[in-house]
Amino acid sequence: MNSFTISRTGTYLTVQDFGRFNYQHLGISPSGAMDHRILSALNTIITKSENQFLEFAYVGPSLKITEGAINACVGGECKIFVQKQNNTQIEHKPYTSINLFEGDELTIHNTIDSVYGYIAIENGLGLQPCLNSYSTDTKAQIGSIPRPLQIGDNFSIENKVSSWDLTFNNNIIIEKQCNFKVYPGPQMNFFSDETIQQFVSTPYIITTQSDRMGLRLKGEPLISHNTHDILSEGILPGSIQIPSNGQPIVLLRDIPCTGGYPKIALLDSEDISKISQLPPGSKITFDL
Repeated sequence: MNSFTISRTGTYLTVQDFGRFNYQHLGISPSGAMDHRILSALNTIITKSENQFLEFAYVGPSLKITEGAINACVGGECKIFVQKQNNTQIEHKPYTSINLFEGDELTIHNTIDSVYGYIAIENGLGLQPCLNSYSTDTKAQIGSIPRPLQIGDNFSIENKVSSWDLTFNNNIIIEKQCNFKVYPGPQMNFFSDETIQQFVSTPYIITTQSDRMGLRLKGEPLISHNTHDILSEGILPGSIQIPSNGQPIVLLRDIPCTGGYPKIALLDSEDISKISQLPPGSKITFDL
């Protein structure tokens, strides 16, 4: 048996995968990792992650190996260190496999000019799926572990590491993007041509009120000539809602399943990963 424990949580440490699908009609959000690009990149290095990943925001966790050994890999822009039993500290690069033995402690410092980072471990985390997914929705308390992880949480992995060979991928490029192509939303006709032109010509700033549910933006208000309240209807990740204050909200992974604000536009699904990595204070623009 191989096991590790959480010795430091960092910020908002949860278990995630690529999402929980086909349950939105029951009021259950897709959830899943904010940045699917990094999960796909990690799967080229840790090929047997069992679709079980640890996600953190801004500040990474520390993992202490309590028994046996594991093979891990960290994805995202961050500093990574391993503290050995003899107090030697070794720095590692992202997207490179890390062999960890009993007594070792893996520590990930803050993310660099981004928000989310991830950890993949060979043979997964030893968890059982919840509704066909390992993802965590903390607001709904749904998931294999339906809450943020805590210090002392322990993970046991039955299978042994298949190879101790160093594995890395130097071809991984996670691009930063601040301009996003959008498509007309179902209530775009609630807004005048002038307001729509304002939407695509004015920069917006990501505020600190943003989270896994959505990015709250600040900029020139977008005022509807119709109404800012509609009958609640199904919504998708990437929908851009305009509440009564006129400040756009870009809905992300932990979306509510219905919404009662008009949706001026819809972000491409592949761009959700990109926009979610932009920290508060970032300026973004939209193009139709």
